[in-house]
Amino acid sequence: MDAHFGALVSSEIRVWLAEAMTLNEIAVAVGGGHEMDRAGLAALIASLLGLRVVSIDANPPPQVLVWERGTKLNNPPSVSPDTAILLLTEDIEFESLPEMVTGLLSRDEPPAALGIAIRQVARGEQYLSPSLATAILEKRQAKSPLTESEKSTIETLTEREREIIELLAQGLSNKMIASKLYLSVRTVEGHLANIYSRLGVHSRTEAMLIAVRIR
Repeated sequence: MDAHFGALVSSEIRVWLAEAMTLNEIAVAVGGGHEMDRAGLAALIASLLGLRVVSIDANPPPQVLVWERGTKLNNPPSVSPDTAILLLTEDIEFESLPEMVTGLLSRDEPPAALGIAIRQVARGEQYLSPSLATAILEKRQAKSPLTESEKSTIETLTEREREIIELLAQGLSNKMIASKLYLSVRTVEGHLANIYSRLGVHSRTEAMLIAVRIR
């Protein structure tokens, strides 16, 4: 009797945990590109922990729309204000994030980066692949020289902060910056927080916009 009761309880717990995990999953829709590309992308997203694939017109709406830009440069459709758009592309024609788009992800990035990008834009943050960021920002470099105010602010950065912002301009992650400078990731994050504050920016993308122009 006790064993039977224990089995029932365990079964109920498993069901509850499964339901809880489903509620915490990020709903992701896939669009654009060719049908076979979309199918492969949807299968990849479904295999990543904490993500589930839904249709673009799902109700409630998806939290993230991953849009395959394709060769025809098709733009994503209008979506709910609650849906963040992550653009999958290899183009570098942009000089900033396109209107309505929260993130740009390079097709050259590994599958794990797709999961990171989806989770980041789902939190309301911007995402820009390092390779795309460097290419985009270098295009802007000649067009937007630093203002006198920005130059003065940069001069107030410490030598260590200047080293970090230089590596940031190269598209390196916090972990890679920490490894190059023999620092902990937490120390790098602390320096970046101080750099953001001094530069008056609120995201890594904004800091990179300035960092590339310093080079």
